[in-house]
Amino acid sequence: MEITPGLYLVSTPIGNLEDISHRAVRILNSVDMIYCEDTRVSKKLLNHYQIKKQLFVYNDFSGEISRNEILSILMDDKAVALISDAGTPLISDPGYKLVKLCKQKKIPIYTIPGPSALTSSVVVSGLPTDKIYFLGFLPGTASKRKNELQKIKKLDATVVIFESAKKIYKTLNEIQNYFGDIEIVITRELTKIFEEVITNKISNILSEINNKSVKGEMVILFNTSELITNNLDITEVENDIRKLINDLPVKQIANMIHMKYDLPKKMVYDLCLKSKKTK
Repeated sequence: MEITPGLYLVSTPIGNLEDISHRAVRILNSVDMIYCEDTRVSKKLLNHYQIKKQLFVYNDFSGEISRNEILSILMDDKAVALISDAGTPLISDPGYKLVKLCKQKKIPIYTIPGPSALTSSVVVSGLPTDKIYFLGFLPGTASKRKNELQKIKKLDATVVIFESAKKIYKTLNEIQNYFGDIEIVITRELTKIFEEVITNKISNILSEINNKSVKGEMVILFNTSELITNNLDITEVENDIRKLINDLPVKQIANMIHMKYDLPKKMVYDLCLKSKKTK
């Protein structure tokens, strides 16, 4: 079946091979070329759905030459699919550079939505989903990792971090040293036979996984609103709000308290509304 020329960003299963859309299978069958991170991994998916296409590599090690080669193919009115080893392309992988180049050259880009370890982990975590801060994989150097953790300390959001089994102990210890023995969620092997969602204090999780042979990539999640309130006498904030609530608009009070205590504006605004209702 012929399709419109352009770059197709096709989501693939994060574990269970059944988690792929009819549209994704049709597109992979129809494109002229498929680029992937690892041909050995993607070949299993293509074989499962009897998609007889040659695979070409585009991954972390691909540079400007590879992107220009793909661009040349696209400018020749071809249809090219980009897939990752698992999930949605461009989520913590290098595809954005190719997409940016295609946008500059006015090449059509199409997204074929589907599985994502990010969204799947968030929805099963039991944590608030109204605000999400996605860190992806933490940097390799200690100083850069510390800077990233410092940024999220005052956020009022659910934080999502990708991590490999090889570095999970190091990362969990760093989070514990920086934020204390907080409760976190770890998702592992989602959609597979041995999928696991662990919710516990960091110390307990470290003890639990220390006795296991941990493999694959995992997702770490925690909400920072508790970190803010744990380091603050919330009663003092509420007392300040009560003193002002009858004399000033809620928005003005929220701005004042936000500046005084360096708290998230939404958190302060909610406290103001709560105080106003109890008056």
